[in-house]
Amino acid sequence: MISETQRLEHLRAEGGAFSIGPRSRCRVTGSDSRRYLNGQLSNNLTTIKEGVAIPALLLTAKGKLCALVYVWNDGDAFIVDSDPDVAETLLPRLERYVVADDVTMEDISAQSTGWHVFGMPIPEDSLKISRLGVPGYDTPSLPTDILEATAEELEILRIERGLPQWGKELTADTLPHEAGLDRTAVDFHKGCYVGQEVVSRIESVGRTNRILCGFLGNFPAGQATTLVTATNEPAGTITSAALHFGMAQTAALGYLNSRISENRFIVHDASGKPIGDCQRHEFPLV
Repeated sequence: MISETQRLEHLRAEGGAFSIGPRSRCRVTGSDSRRYLNGQLSNNLTTIKEGVAIPALLLTAKGKLCALVYVWNDGDAFIVDSDPDVAETLLPRLERYVVADDVTMEDISAQSTGWHVFGMPIPEDSLKISRLGVPGYDTPSLPTDILEATAEELEILRIERGLPQWGKELTADTLPHEAGLDRTAVDFHKGCYVGQEVVSRIESVGRTNRILCGFLGNFPAGQATTLVTATNEPAGTITSAALHFGMAQTAALGYLNSRISENRFIVHDASGKPIGDCQRHEFPLV
């Protein structure tokens, strides 16, 4: 029987699999579906390839997040796939700007079951999608002889790779650049889409008031925490944290004030009591 550390090393180096359901998922059809969705999403659907999913953002007119989605072409339809926590808002937001467009949208969240395999060779007929920061694919059933990652292991890998999650790093108040989503889910050369003006303005300015960072440190992973500098200056907040099996440390994601240049911080709990310390690290943390 392999240890927790060995399992994590295996998943990191050789890949594994996890269940992807349930998800919030919509099927979009009609002669105007590509043009309409391209005017709603931050990435470019005009170059999307059959069998390949791309990340994109659904934004408000003020450039804040409605959802981080994956989009792929499924025959005569587009599939828009997102976190289950946006299930009640995804379809209404996608439909909001439909006027005379030939576009039909169907909630197919009930069909969003299956498995995601990551870090392994990808079969030709699979949906190619990166759900954990490395190449992967979706499949209806769990392949044999593949290590199934636990929820705890997936959380560590997600944090290591700096992948923001809805309800933790991502909320309706998040700007794409704050979470680094401008690097993976935005095409700055495509045509107009809802929220583009704000996203382009931030890109021109080159900074936001806060930025998502990674940390390694010695503090409890299960408490609401804030970060302060050695001179007791407020620096940011921790949004996700997990005890890292192989390092006897806590790995974490959080937002830092972009003016902060320090790399070492004191960790406070919700009452303001010091509970440990941490250091900023580049992604991947390991």
